Amino acid sequence: MASSTGMHKAARSLVLMTLLVAASFPAATAQETAPNTLGFEFQEHRLRNGLRVILSMDGRLPIVTVAVAYGAGTIREQPGQEGLAYLLENLMFQGSENVGPLQHVGFVQRVGGDLNATTTPDRALFYQTLPSNYLALALWLESDRMKSLAITPAAIEKTRADLLNEHQDRLASDPYLESFALFDSLLFPDFPYGHTLIGTGMEMGDLTESDVLAFHRTYYVPDNAVLCIVGNIDIARTKELVARYFDSIPPGMNIPAPPRPVFKKENDAVVRIAGIPAAGVGFHMGFRFYPLQAGDAYSLRILEYLLLKGETSRLRNRLLRRDLTARYLSGALEERLSVSALKVFCLNTNAVMAERSQKAILSEIDKLRTNPVSQDELNKAKRRFKVDYLNRLSTRLGRALFLVDAALAGIALDSLDGELDNYLRVSPPALTAFVNKYFIPQNRVVLEIGLQ
Repeated sequence: MASSTGMHKAARSLVLMTLLVAASFPAATAQETAPNTLGFEFQEHRLRNGLRVILSMDGRLPIVTVAVAYGAGTIREQPGQEGLAYLLENLMFQGSENVGPLQHVGFVQRVGGDLNATTTPDRALFYQTLPSNYLALALWLESDRMKSLAITPAAIEKTRADLLNEHQDRLASDPYLESFALFDSLLFPDFPYGHTLIGTGMEMGDLTESDVLAFHRTYYVPDNAVLCIVGNIDIARTKELVARYFDSIPPGMNIPAPPRPVFKKENDAVVRIAGIPAAGVGFHMGFRFYPLQAGDAYSLRILEYLLLKGETSRLRNRLLRRDLTARYLSGALEERLSVSALKVFCLNTNAVMAERSQKAILSEIDKLRTNPVSQDELNKAKRRFKVDYLNRLSTRLGRALFLVDAALAGIALDSLDGELDNYLRVSPPALTAFVNKYFIPQNRVVLEIGLQ
């Protein structure tokens, strides 16, 4: 790690360099090609080291979003390494060859920018939005930690202690947090897909420096990453900047493919119930879908909206407004690489109401088996989905994350222009067929909480 004096010199040099680059590479003011049905254009290319680069020009405001995602989520951890991906995400802010601890944050914030990072089962994601004339600053920072992250015993110990303390605070403040972790382990019974971000915390405490170095060396490499830049940029000049900062970073060696899920459908229902002490009575219910056939993902997403999105969706209307069996209900579709799951979390006043709520959910799903959804109800769900879909694409950050997610999911980006239409073409018969095929007892898991 550089000395403090050296870091201050690097900081001054960086600011000067950024201003010079900004003067040499002014932002574009117009887009040359007409927008597609997504409402924006983009293009992609790869560097010699395998880094996938996606660029999208948006000149409405003089700002830019830079996102870098690595295929380095929790799915890549081995048993006993729970929390490794999360630990490394946080170590990415603890300094590199030319940047001191937390200086990445300081540089971005001092020019009026904002930044964040997150780790999911699929990926580790880092992004910042800042004035477009500081694009070179963001690229320099991201490239420096991609090629020369400072992983030291002191940084590991400090970061680990901070994360474990935060985890204990969350456990103390949320009486249901442990139930979510247990539910995931039941719904996704294979280890790579089913363990949580930090595990129990004990595993993170046992991680060694060599564990961290090996994970970083394997997965935090250009050919396992996507760089997406969206904003007021000149495409040709941005390509030059990207090549300048990233092209010399060596590629990885023998990046393992993500593990395939192991999910055996038993003859009998896979319904697992465990009593968990909590502040109230409730349950988790989920359906796991793997493997989905071609096109079925569109039906599943629209079903999520029919059942759970909006106050008049079927489950919210039934449990919260009509039957009044639940005092709280949430749920969503979750995707972990090729595995999808529809999850519901419900809180009730007593065990009787919890049982009635479970039966009501299954009843609403059974109705979908035999009674086709009316075109009016389906159109309403599609309109809500379309609004959410387009709202996501209305911001530079939303577009960047949309493109990154598609790239890491293996979706051909040239097919994205028709993705929205694929969802909007879902028909009542397609929904009926999906429910009959996939909403079966073998795919269902229930975890009751607060019940003894």
